[in-house]
Amino acid sequence: MANGEIDVEELMPLRKRQSLRLEIVDEYVDVVVPQEQQQEEEQVEELPERFKKKIMEMGGTEETLIFKRELTKTDVDKGQSHLSIPLSSLLSLDFLTSDEKEKIENRIKGDREGGLTVEVIDPRLEVWELKMRRCDMEKKKKTKNGKRGKTSSLYLLAYKWNHVVKANSLREGNKLQLWSFRSQQKLCLALVLLQGEERLLGN
Repeated sequence: MANGEIDVEELMPLRKRQSLRLEIVDEYVDVVVPQEQQQEEEQVEELPERFKKKIMEMGGTEETLIFKRELTKTDVDKGQSHLSIPLSSLLSLDFLTSDEKEKIENRIKGDREGGLTVEVIDPRLEVWELKMRRCDMEKKKKTKNGKRGKTSSLYLLAYKWNHVVKANSLREGNKLQLWSFRSQQKLCLALVLLQGEERLLGN
């Protein structure tokens, strides 16, 4: 298991963490996906063999592609300290059990220790313990009548996310896939980079 220092976000007061998250909302909502990209997403995706082997070593099953896009500036910003996953961009909606969803929801209710702990395989095949949380925020931009826009809902993959970014030299523009799988019935995730595999493997 990979270890690291306490994550920056965990040390922040609640209001400070919320203000930082406000910055991410407009980056992801109301995105119109081009037709070419929609067609590309409909194509069959396959998990790389080295990830299949790692997941097998962990006793994992039920591999499912749940999310993919390019990393943004926010995703690799040390001050933000999380990967943002808009619910509207999820490719699968049934990878969480009802109990897991409840644990994620606890974070919204102000439970500092809330969130779902998940094991995550990074692009170098190291395993980290991160926390998945849900964030429901109103859009910063106002409508013509002066009212706030609709609420945007995101999952945040946080706690030691900065260490994952640093260990894998992740940067803005990297194309990322997020896969879910089950190990001993527990939710686990795998982060797959579609570019730069040779660099990460040291080739």
